[in-house]
Amino acid sequence: MTTSGTGKGSFCFLIVYMAISVGTDQDFYSLLGVSSTANSREIRQAFTKLALKLHPDKKKKQKTKNKQTNKKKRITQGAYEVLKDDDLWEKYDKYGEKGLADDPEGGPYESWDYDRYDFGVYDDDLESMTLNRREVDAAVHCGELWFVNFYSPGCSHCHELAPTWRDCVKEVDGLL
Repeated sequence: MTTSGTGKGSFCFLIVYMAISVGTDQDFYSLLGVSSTANSREIRQAFTKLALKLHPDKKKKQKTKNKQTNKKKRITQGAYEVLKDDDLWEKYDKYGEKGLADDPEGGPYESWDYDRYDFGVYDDDLESMTLNRREVDAAVHCGELWFVNFYSPGCSHCHELAPTWRDCVKEVDGLL
C-alpha cells in the first residue's frame, strides 16, 4: 500500500500555521523584516538571513532560550511558506491569516533546511531577477528584451551552470 505525501505536508503546514495564529500578532512581512511591497527575492533573502541566525548550531550556548528560538523559527518558517507560494501570498494579501484558514489543503510544506541549494540560484546576483507570478506580467509588457533562464533551486546542475549563464548575459548586454 502506498500513501501520498500530500496529506502529511498539509498536516504539517496546518501545525505551522496554527503556531503562527496562536503565537503572533505581527504580520508575516514584519516577521521576516521586509516591507509589504517586497518582491520574492527580498523575501527569500530575508528568510535566508533569519534561517542562519536562528539555526540551532548558532544557539548552542543559549540553551535557556532554546524554546523561544524554536518557536520563533517555526513562526518565521510559516510566514515564509505562505509568502513564497504565489497563491497563498495572494490570499494572505487579500484576506490576511483568516484567508489561509479557509484553505482546506493548506500549502506546500518544506522542512527547515539550510542547504545552499534550497534558495534561489541567482539571489546574490545583482544582474539577475527572480520573478514571481506577480512580476512576470509587468516584465513581459515593459517593452524590453529579456534573457530568461528557467531553473530548479534544488538542482545541482542548475547551480553549476549559473556562472555560465551570467557570463552569457554580460556578453549580450547592450547588443540587443
